[in-house]
Amino acid sequence: MQETSPTHPPLVLASGSAYRADVLRESGIDVVIDPPEVDERTLDPLMWDNGPDLLAVQLARLKARDVAERHPGSWVMAADQVALLGRDGSVEMLTKQANEVDAVAQLVRMSGTVHHLVGGLVLMDADTGRFVSGTDVHRVRMRAYSPEEALSYVQRFTPHDTAGSYRIEDSELMEPGEGLVLEVVGESPTGVLGMPIPLLKRLLDRALAAWLGHRIV
Repeated sequence: MQETSPTHPPLVLASGSAYRADVLRESGIDVVIDPPEVDERTLDPLMWDNGPDLLAVQLARLKARDVAERHPGSWVMAADQVALLGRDGSVEMLTKQANEVDAVAQLVRMSGTVHHLVGGLVLMDADTGRFVSGTDVHRVRMRAYSPEEALSYVQRFTPHDTAGSYRIEDSELMEPGEGLVLEVVGESPTGVLGMPIPLLKRLLDRALAAWLGHRIV
């Protein structure tokens, strides 16, 4: 008789992001979608004390914990990103901008610069609250563009739901040379989209090994 591969508990994605859900779906990972009800920005002040890596994980953990109580017997995954722009000897935290004026202003500050996306990912056992976590970092280089180009982009794509006020995938809908992003350096493009699949698979392997060994994740 052929031995079957072990499986893990059902997976729940603590996010309302269509981009993260699409990345998981395209990677063949089935999840239940349940957006958390948390204010992510309440933890922003911790960045300057704890650093971006820890903040990204803390944000992801906050989301996972909110959703976990609704899904006993499941593993809850949650992700978040901290975007940082270093310029003129200082560091600016790039955030979501709800209105056109602020989104354009943020994009103008990013023109011709490099910023870093620090992603945090948490996989939590809903029954115990214990979790495994990890981070990844991507370096993003933007081309030099004018304020008029930034305004045209924001009006066309309304990127108010993403830190930095841009989406890398929008480049596919623009003419060659019009995209704002010149180069991305990192482990996987899925990390820029907010759901780093290689990191997720490593966390799933760690969690599954603990689960099969009758240890709590």
